[in-house]
Amino acid sequence: MTNNSNFAPGVLKNFLRLSAILTGYEEYELMGTGMLEEYYAELVRIIGTRETSSLFSALDKVAGGDTAEFRRTILNDSRYGPVARNVAAMWFLGTWSQLPRDWRNRYGAMSHDNDHVVSATAYREGLVWPASGTHPMGAKQPGFASWATPPKGMGTP
Repeated sequence: MTNNSNFAPGVLKNFLRLSAILTGYEEYELMGTGMLEEYYAELVRIIGTRETSSLFSALDKVAGGDTAEFRRTILNDSRYGPVARNVAAMWFLGTWSQLPRDWRNRYGAMSHDNDHVVSATAYREGLVWPASGTHPMGAKQPGFASWATPPKGMGTP
């Protein structure tokens, strides 16, 4: 992965690794959405560089693909869990939900931490669409007469 952005080397790689674990998608699939830099920038804008660095430090402690260790270190942690769940939601839905009040009181509230759609592109590129075998309504049309056949993986009634 080349870094053609304004971000420090390695941060996008860390964010991509975290995102792949959270979503179950391969890194190249996430990169193919074109949302990597925008989602990383959104994360930093909302929780700040200190918390983002802390999250990546915790991620570094998780060995390879150890799901139980990831769950214990990241998802079940009161500091990292809410952020990680929001990162997953960002990839799937293109949205950010305000972090819990306890989290904001303990780790800091940022003015951008509110319920919102990240961008129109985030909506179009949400992983929910390929995961459900459809397209974002009103944004990416599936093609002429595509509704005449069932989606891939769906049998006929």
